[in-house]
Amino acid sequence: MGLQGLKLLLAPPAWRGLAASLRLAGPPVPAGGGPRIFACLHRDILGAILHVAPARPTLLVSSSPDGDILIRTLGTACYGYVRGATGDNGARAFVALRRELEAGRSIGVAVDGPKGPFGVIHDGGLQLARLTGAPLAPLRMAAARARVLATWDRTVVPLPFSRVRIDAGPELRVADDGASVAAARAELAAFFGVEEENRADP
Repeated sequence: MGLQGLKLLLAPPAWRGLAASLRLAGPPVPAGGGPRIFACLHRDILGAILHVAPARPTLLVSSSPDGDILIRTLGTACYGYVRGATGDNGARAFVALRRELEAGRSIGVAVDGPKGPFGVIHDGGLQLARLTGAPLAPLRMAAARARVLATWDRTVVPLPFSRVRIDAGPELRVADDGASVAAARAELAAFFGVEEENRADP
């Protein structure tokens, strides 16, 4: 068995054990009011995924081997998946996510993912909000005890039995004009504590 196969084998039970041990605190996931675009930085994806599970969103997941591990780890109990990153794959993923929203299903995206750079907010989530009218629902995580991985996204992995707080920012609606997109990007950057930078998706 290669390294990838070993990861696929070990990641699901490791995740289940970690998730069961964490003490989550945060506002309830909104019920009703139509679909939402749950948005976080890639570093906070582990806590955000646990928080939004009751809403059963469709998640945007990279087409990379790491994406395979994520899907195997999370399973299908709470989530649907759309695979994609950049280029043609990204365009197909964008269309699929738009269809999910138009069908009334919430989605989850990492606004600087799936490949970074860290903290740079891509256009995808903003444009989905503009085209569908679904609000962006930003989330960020703070863990009392955690390890920060030496990866491009600085992934925060809460340590077992630690307290994890999820903060939810004000929901943002993006009107069909450039000024509204820019204003929403600025609000997201301020909420996440990152530098505002325009990043068009390829």
